[in-house]
Amino acid sequence: MEVVASHPTQKKPTTLAVQMGQVYLEGRIAFRRRMRGQEGLYFLSVLKIPAQDQFSHPGTVEVLSHDSLGQPGDDWKGVCEVTGYPRSFDSKPDKETGEVTRIHTAEVRLRVLEQ
Repeated sequence: MEVVASHPTQKKPTTLAVQMGQVYLEGRIAFRRRMRGQEGLYFLSVLKIPAQDQFSHPGTVEVLSHDSLGQPGDDWKGVCEVTGYPRSFDSKPDKETGEVTRIHTAEVRLRVLEQ
């Protein structure tokens, strides 16, 4: 699948090849931190994604990368792999019946595909 990405400041759109399970992101780095995991050092960057219109709030996502994407205030764009894992927890007891139900959800992770 090809994605045509355009930005208000861009004169001509960019065409990228985005595969199933991937997403193209453009945003401004709001925060960044370095972490140490089982596979060594990596970075977690919080990106502010442009709002759809002047009345909407910008989206906020966190992406994982092996290399730094830049400093807070820098703009970044690229392709990420969508990963994640299931989560579940018990709900609060129902006020009328006292019944507790199991809630199933997912934790979504975005991992930068290194160029």
